[in-house]
Amino acid sequence: MKIYKLPPVALSLLLLLSLPGQAAPPSHRQVLPQVVDAPHVFNTPLPASRPVSADWFSDAVFIGDARLGELLNAGLFQPALALTQIGLNVRDVRSGSLFSLDGQRATLRQMLEGTQWKKVYLMLGFNEAAWMDDQEFYEEYSALIDDLRALLPGAQIYLQTLIPVTVSRAVAQVPDNRLLADRSALLTRLARSQRVYLVAVDAFFTEANGTLSPGLSTDGLHLTAEGNARWFEYLRTHTMGS
Repeated sequence: MKIYKLPPVALSLLLLLSLPGQAAPPSHRQVLPQVVDAPHVFNTPLPASRPVSADWFSDAVFIGDARLGELLNAGLFQPALALTQIGLNVRDVRSGSLFSLDGQRATLRQMLEGTQWKKVYLMLGFNEAAWMDDQEFYEEYSALIDDLRALLPGAQIYLQTLIPVTVSRAVAQVPDNRLLADRSALLTRLARSQRVYLVAVDAFFTEANGTLSPGLSTDGLHLTAEGNARWFEYLRTHTMGS
């Protein structure tokens, strides 16, 4: 029978560990920190964070109405995919509305299936505010988030609250700012329920009287170049895990 002799260093360490009252030597194995979303992050809008560069949005999908389309067309950043339409509402997105990309038209599912984009930004709620009741809006939006999670597992989802309109626009056409504020409140509740990130864009654009400044709008609804620059600045300073 062979007898294996331990090297002197290993023998000394073994004897040290066997002594009573002696603690094991500390481990020097590197422990990498884990980034875990705190539970409360979904209960409130995202706080200000370190500004990200424009290419942080290069793996993001943006879905929304004409105002969002104008932001993306301003050339401030280039997302992975822009799915915007004039008059787009949350029901249209889910019911198979066709989006254009490189001369082709396809549904949301066809656009996203098989892709691996890491972020989704939503700006919906303005066009349906005047005719869709709160419960239907909430349920449709919640179902859209479920759809997106099935298509893009693990992607960060950002809900943007609704930018108000000017006083003159609110008087002339629906929806008014009270209704838009109500929808933004629903989005706040939805973000908490669905555990997605809330970007409170409305607070950044809302003046003391609850309206959009005329100086930031071309017609009471659509934003000027300065307005779009401010919007982008808010998005790049309110992200998660950057």
